[in-house]
Amino acid sequence: MIDTDTHLIEPADLWTERLPKAWGDDVLHVRWDDKSQQDLWFFGDQPLKSAWQWANWGWTGKGEIHDGSGPTRLSEAHPATYDPKARVAFMDEQGFEMQVLYPNLAGFDWKPFVHHPNPEVAIAHLRAYNDFQLEWVEQFPGRFIPMMVVPYWDVKQTVAEIERLADAGFGGIVTTGAPHEHGQAPLGSRKWDPMWKACEEAGLSVSFHTASGDFRQLMERHEDDDVSGGALVVRDGPHIYLANANHVCDLLMSGIMHRFPTLQFASVESGIGWAPFVLEALDKRFEKNGVAKSHHDAFGDMLPSDYFKRQMSVNFWFEELDQFHIDKLGLRGILFETDFPHPTGYHRPTLDENIELVMGSISEEIRRQILWENPARLYAKALAKQGVNPEYPVPA
Repeated sequence: MIDTDTHLIEPADLWTERLPKAWGDDVLHVRWDDKSQQDLWFFGDQPLKSAWQWANWGWTGKGEIHDGSGPTRLSEAHPATYDPKARVAFMDEQGFEMQVLYPNLAGFDWKPFVHHPNPEVAIAHLRAYNDFQLEWVEQFPGRFIPMMVVPYWDVKQTVAEIERLADAGFGGIVTTGAPHEHGQAPLGSRKWDPMWKACEEAGLSVSFHTASGDFRQLMERHEDDDVSGGALVVRDGPHIYLANANHVCDLLMSGIMHRFPTLQFASVESGIGWAPFVLEALDKRFEKNGVAKSHHDAFGDMLPSDYFKRQMSVNFWFEELDQFHIDKLGLRGILFETDFPHPTGYHRPTLDENIELVMGSISEEIRRQILWENPARLYAKALAKQGVNPEYPVPA
């Protein structure tokens, strides 16, 4: 199977070893923070986030209680979260053929890069991360699909990065579904068309990973809010997942898919339960408002749901899949993920148990399409680069 959303925990020397020493503390670096009693990532003197908090797999710091905390030092994190050899050993033990890799910092939290006072420094960090990913993946050909991070706010530089790495083996780019939340033009702006064009020409998909907007707004705390700890983590999850429903609405009504008919998009780590409602809401109002006539140049003769079924993928990990989802969304765009090693991922100890939890009533034929055929088609160029046969593996 191909796990379509996992995360690579960035090592502390990722940027300090790859960017000019003359930049000093302007390079992302890790250091111990006495106030929070953990290692933090810093941009200059500005703390950004915990360095190892999301390396949650195998961490037993608080037993069965999860309150949003995680490892405070690298020594507390499972090696499979950051070391490629240990990751492959974990994959072999669990039964993964391949994993798609998403970031934890660069491309997952956009704000520090979009608003960095030195654009050269910000863009260099993203390029260095892409190069690091390729080095990581090349150690074990055929096991990982890297995802390219881009300085989306600078369209010219983004196109240059896509062209630089178009044939390097990436599965697609990671960008935001809510650029307006970072002070940029909204998703529907023609400003972004050169980026979409570059991706389409390169045969690369576009991923909107959950939390790609300004998720800090969703997590702001009111002084009178008494919800805390694990209960707060539970409440915040759907807030962040459902933000992607808004991004998909914006995408489907933007005309982008009509202008770039072969470009594939994915809504990542946001589930699938919201999608049937969104598609029905859009289609019904689309027809009621006569949009096919008033905006024929933007949509042609297709409904929003038609574009979704042609060009959109969504992945899930805890919801029980049934025929209703398949009928409403179409089968070709449904993907499975684990979100390894993040805490929202594994709900059972093993991969097989997690698959059975969500696909227990689904036939082997449909499972095969979701677990292998759909992602193999979406990331066909990356598989070809690594010499992976896109046909469903037959056990020896």
